[in-house]
Amino acid sequence: MNYFDHAASTFLYPEVLEELQSSLKEDFANPSAQHILGHELSEKISFYRQDFLKILGAGKNDSFIFTSSATESNNTVIRGLTFLEGDTILYCRADHPSVTAPIENTGVVLKEIILNNDGAINLEKFNEALDTNVKLVVLTHVNNQNGVILDIPLLAKLVKEKTKAHVHIDAVQSFGKIPFKVTSEIDSVSITSHKIGGPKGIAGLYLRNAHSVKPLLLGGGQENGFRSSTESFPLIKAFYKAMKMATSELTASSQKVAQFSELIKKELRQSIPSIQMPFLETSPYIVSFILPGISSDIILRHLETRDVFISSTSACSSKQSGFNPSLLAMQIPERFHKNFLRVSLGPKTTEEEVKNLLREFVSVWQSVSHVQRR
Repeated sequence: MNYFDHAASTFLYPEVLEELQSSLKEDFANPSAQHILGHELSEKISFYRQDFLKILGAGKNDSFIFTSSATESNNTVIRGLTFLEGDTILYCRADHPSVTAPIENTGVVLKEIILNNDGAINLEKFNEALDTNVKLVVLTHVNNQNGVILDIPLLAKLVKEKTKAHVHIDAVQSFGKIPFKVTSEIDSVSITSHKIGGPKGIAGLYLRNAHSVKPLLLGGGQENGFRSSTESFPLIKAFYKAMKMATSELTASSQKVAQFSELIKKELRQSIPSIQMPFLETSPYIVSFILPGISSDIILRHLETRDVFISSTSACSSKQSGFNPSLLAMQIPERFHKNFLRVSLGPKTTEEEVKNLLREFVSVWQSVSHVQRR
């Protein structure tokens, strides 16, 4: 199988699966229990928590909360802040639905972050949007569809220079893949496990000390009183294992993947004259492009028969057809929304898989290009 949808979810690494299986069998106690079995698991969770904070470059008084998903982490921040009449949220409609949907349901004034044609933020308009009414700014380090990398330290600094807004970062597509550290201007960060070889159902939320976010889930007071729900120790342990593997191999993996990414871009440009690759400064793990005149669904279905799997949009937006507001926010004209494709690689992607992808993709394009609209 030639799998190129790692931005949606990657496979569970064998070493992580081994950790998960053994923990599911052995670590059955409730970490909140008062007996020694519970205490031992609770102490291990505390150790894992501190190591996540260390990897993020956080301060000793900052918090790291284990959640069930990046969607929960994003919603916790967005719905956990208190907004008053006249308050404003600044966000980008090109971001993941777990960001845009809760923001668009807050009922407060919304301002949109405007992108240039290359996917970068228009800094002039970004600065113009910053005023004292802005109470939350959400930024995505690496866009899940086009792979564009934002200069988070610069943007967060601009926000804090002009406002007292809470700065939240969605780092789901960057954590464990490209360098990322929190700065004094960042108030919260969402990361997740299943993008870096860990299991689904476990994620994390970084919160700077003295934050003003209220808990989303109330109950038994787990996670230092911030996220009530019995901790799933096996999932946390597996997430930790995946994090250690991803971060220890980050530089070597990103260099290898960057070579594959450049090869894909070069070969597709040479083989398909009509292809458009408008986005610059992107993560090597995501290659997105437009094939004018050919529906992405046609390409996807043909590739599937050849055991090659890519995507046409984010998995959480895949039920949309035709018009796509996130693609429009990327300055992609509506007439091309059905022609957008994404190839996403993982640290374990091989050269043989990349060559198979290129061979089969070009072959499919040649077989269906006669239906291309002129």
